[in-house]
Amino acid sequence: MADLARARSIHVVGVGGAGMSALAKLLHQLGYTVSGSDLKMGATLPNLADIGMEVWAGSRPDRMAEMDLVVASSAVPPSDPELQAAGTAGVPVWDRPALLAALTRRMPTIGATGTHGKTTTTALLVAGLRSLGRDPSFVVGGELRALATNAHLGEEELLVLEADEAFGTFLRLSLAGLVVTNVEPEHIDHFGSVEAMEDAYLTVATGVDGPVVAGADDEGSARLAARAGCATFGLDPSATWVVSEVEEEADRVRFRLEGAGRSVAVEVGRPGLHMVRNAAGALALLGELGHDLEAAAVGMRTFAGVRRRFEVRGEIGGVTMIDDYAHHPTEVAALLEAAGRGGWRRIWAVFQPHLYSRTVAMSERFGPAFAGADQVVITDIFGAREPPQPGVTDALVAEAVRRSTESEVVYVPHRAELAEYLAPRVEPGDLVLSIGAGDITGLSDELAPRLAARFAT
Repeated sequence: MADLARARSIHVVGVGGAGMSALAKLLHQLGYTVSGSDLKMGATLPNLADIGMEVWAGSRPDRMAEMDLVVASSAVPPSDPELQAAGTAGVPVWDRPALLAALTRRMPTIGATGTHGKTTTTALLVAGLRSLGRDPSFVVGGELRALATNAHLGEEELLVLEADEAFGTFLRLSLAGLVVTNVEPEHIDHFGSVEAMEDAYLTVATGVDGPVVAGADDEGSARLAARAGCATFGLDPSATWVVSEVEEEADRVRFRLEGAGRSVAVEVGRPGLHMVRNAAGALALLGELGHDLEAAAVGMRTFAGVRRRFEVRGEIGGVTMIDDYAHHPTEVAALLEAAGRGGWRRIWAVFQPHLYSRTVAMSERFGPAFAGADQVVITDIFGAREPPQPGVTDALVAEAVRRSTESEVVYVPHRAELAEYLAPRVEPGDLVLSIGAGDITGLSDELAPRLAARFAT
């Protein structure tokens, strides 16, 4: 096993992903010589090159012997040529959880985990700490819009981390404080069963060397809190940290948080009841850690959010385009609930299902999740790391939405045809939501010139 303290040259395979690019940035800022590779150049690799990293698309197995350590994304198969070459050359190869484990042993770490909301809650922890005058280091699975980065080296004695449950990553971490937003069935292909997944959360929560706060409004995290004996937060009046006086507007939320003999009025510059819970979780953890809640809450008033989380991508001809990473039924429902307060003429929900396993497991739950949309457009599945499965298509989701809602549902099987389909049909006052964890994020850029041409005439 390599020693991170002694390694100088580190190569990251799969560096184009949000999580891996963030870790590469942090390693670079810590003084390591970092290089990275991915299948395609994409948008991330040039950004990494701009800050001084050597990056390339494809594989360069001949370079691996130069490295002290190679780190691979969990999505990279063992057969990858660079990983094979590193093994042949005797260079240690770590997976992402091993690197995170080493970093959290080196840097005292707090973070957020859960099925939904962990990225935003981690970002809210950063915002609260910065409002307290701290400069936390952080690694987040999305770019903080106010800081234009997903990773930062600040205080080496304080790391704020998104504690991801995928592939059991969070089981490897050393943590001094944790928010558990919610616990719903997800990544069962890794854990094997819902019971095993919930046991993993329990192992993580009971292994934290510091306070843990769990969402009281979610059945899964409430069960976790009962088993772990940890503090809770939420609208439930029995919670340790109680949320009340909620006010929702089109672009922000307000509420009061009370607990441990303290009470604070909170305003967050992002919409949705899910944002109330995310902010309450972040503040509850900061409160349990003994921080000044009034001061921490100040930083949330101007919270600009995380890219791909209700991110406004533009308005052309009176048509608003918003992009969101939601890829689970609960996330889609929360997104549409928040969008419903915006006063748009019609809401177009354009959804790209993510992973064949998730689609087949949750297709029926996706149906009612789209009840808040006027028009639903479903496109082909973004398989990511998974090969196609016979009989599993995006039509499963489209049919579930038709059975469960009164929304008009259209199935556009080819992702590349979405902009062409939408451009002549949307009207001024409409909202187009691009939804999913795949390349659906490019829809706004493709739709914008078509709208500009249409409304220019």
